[in-house]
Order: sequence, then structure tokens, then C-alpha cells
Amino acid sequence: MKTYKSALLIAAAGIAFGAASAHAEEGALKNRTIGYVMTNKNVATWQSADGKTECPNGLSDGPREQFKALYPDDGTKRTFVDTQLEREGQIWNPTTEPESPKLVFHEATGNTAIGLNLDGKVGPKDFTSPDGEKGIDNQLYRVVGCVNSYRGPDGSYRHFVEEYMQKFNYNRTLIELTDVDSLANDPDVTVTLYRGKDPLTLDATGAFTSGGTQRVDMRWGKEFIYKLKGKIVDGVLTTTPADVTYPESQARGVPMEYVHDWRVRLKLSEEGASGLMGGYIDIDRFYNSLGQNWSTHHRSYGMEAMASEYRSLRRNADAYPDKDGHNTAISGAWEVRFSQAFIMHPDATVASSDAPNKTLAKDTPAKTTDIAR
Repeated sequence: MKTYKSALLIAAAGIAFGAASAHAEEGALKNRTIGYVMTNKNVATWQSADGKTECPNGLSDGPREQFKALYPDDGTKRTFVDTQLEREGQIWNPTTEPESPKLVFHEATGNTAIGLNLDGKVGPKDFTSPDGEKGIDNQLYRVVGCVNSYRGPDGSYRHFVEEYMQKFNYNRTLIELTDVDSLANDPDVTVTLYRGKDPLTLDATGAFTSGGTQRVDMRWGKEFIYKLKGKIVDGVLTTTPADVTYPESQARGVPMEYVHDWRVRLKLSEEGASGLMGGYIDIDRFYNSLGQNWSTHHRSYGMEAMASEYRSLRRNADAYPDKDGHNTAISGAWEVRFSQAFIMHPDATVASSDAPNKTLAKDTPAKTTDIAR
């Protein structure tokens, strides 16, 4: 009897081991395809331990502090039109004219920043990464590095942009890798960006977890679909630059950002991906989205003075000159994290009628990724 029971236990153990091995072999990479959904995103802002390296003169004043400096309580009679409306007009119709010396706006100093080498060069205004990589292009950090709203861990813009990205399905960014032979090394993979339709998957503790399902939004999300080429070296994915628009709504206002030469550098695994995305941000689009998403009242929480910020954006712009030779875009980077997700596509009939000409080739078959685990 003991021998019989032992045999049953051994057989059961063998079946369980075989099932586990089959599942491990199958993994998240199915049919040379793996998908990821963005769970975390923040403007890449390097900070020294005490903040003195990048902001030796302290942090910039916000809207309330600037308002008090421009219109002090000194007994002078001022109208609503000559104060609040005047200042709001300056915010919504910014110029590059010199500001009042009463206003305080500090740009980040030093040579260290987080980001990517976007132009493949090492220039005099470029940064060095904390890991020693030279030629880092992130002039947006020069602009916002001393603005409290963008500094961690509690900067208001830093907090709410990420919270809204996680909360609202409109902001659901997907990356799907196809033609993948290995997540360790593959010289040629296809990378497609989509907008998803579903909430992020959480575990019992409330943490983001892999293995969820994301349906592709082929109706309202067509403008967010882009197909790029990439390669994987030592487990790190890099993509070829492309102009992209991605969803970024903060419950109100302009729902997207436009970035020239967008690309990623992500460390991949079957559970997720993390790293950087970067490119040259269209300044007008970026600035308008700031104002339309949040009012001056909300910007005051993070001491973000928009009119001063606009002057700094223009002053530090480093790409895409207009006909007069003025740069219209500024280099920037975001720190991002993704969880692995099974991406579900519409069937071929639906996809063929909805596929946008700018991103999906006519002979590209739509498919439903196997979501069984």
C-alpha cells in the first residue's frame, strides 16, 4: 500500500512539475510577441541629496509669490483688470520679452541630468548622466529642475500626472513587440504603440502586476498608433526615432503631447519593462497643455510660474527651428515603467475598416493575441 501511495505521489508530482515547466517555457512571449502597458511616468528630474548642486539659489517662486511681487500690498489702489486679468493675459499670451527683475525663476545648473543622447553628439550644453554617459539631451530639465512641482517625491505635477495616467483609461499607453526571437538579444524587432481601453491590473496589495489584458482602441485611439523598428541588446530595447503623439489628459484640457524623434530605452523582462523615453517636445503644444489642463490656482500648489517657464522653454529650446531660425522644440525625457500585458486586437474585419493609413500598412493582418496564461 505504501508503495502504491508513493507511486501516486511521485506521478502527481511529475504531472505538476511538467505543467509548471510547460507554463515556464510558454511564458509571456507568445508567437514571438509580447505586450506591455505603462504604469508609471514622470519627467526625468535629477536631484542631488540637498538640492544645492542643481539649485544653488533655491527653488523658483510660484504664481502667488510672483503676484505679490508684482502687485504688493503697499496701499496702491489696483483694479481686478490691472492685476488678476493682466497676469492671466500674460500667462495665456506669453512673450520672450525680459521679465520684471522682481520675479524669481531659477534654471537648473550643473552638468548632471537623466536622459538620452538624442542627436548622437556630445555638445557644450549637453549633460552627463548619473551613470557617466555623456551627450545627454534634456534641456527640459534645465527649465523645470528647480520648479517644485516637478521635483520628487511630492511635486504636485509629478504626482498628479502619474496618478491621472494610472486612473484614466484615456491615457492607457501600450507597447507591443513583435517578430521577437529573444528578450535578451534580437537585432530586429517591430515595436507598435497603441492606446488601450482597460484599467491597469492590480494584485491583492494594490501594486501593478503583469498578466492583465488590454484591448486596443482602434476607434478613438487611431491617432496614437505608430509602428517603429527596434533592437534588443543585452535585454535593453531601443527604438528608431519617430514623431509621435501620445495621450496625456489630466481630467481636463488638451489630451495629448506631440514629440519629435521620440524613442525608448527599456530594460525588458517577461514581467515588465523600465527605463527612459525621450525626444524633442513641441513647446507650444507642451505649454498650452499645461494651461488647459490646470489653472493658475492648481499651478500654485507646485510653485510653477508658467509665463516665466515659457521664457525658459524658448531660451533653452534646442531643435526644430522655424523659418526665422527660432527653435520650436526642446529636448526632454521621462522615466517610465511598464507591466507585461496581453494585448487583444480586434478581428481582421474590424481592424481593416478602422486601421489608420499613417500607421498600419494595408497588408498588416490584425490579430488577437492569445491571452491564456
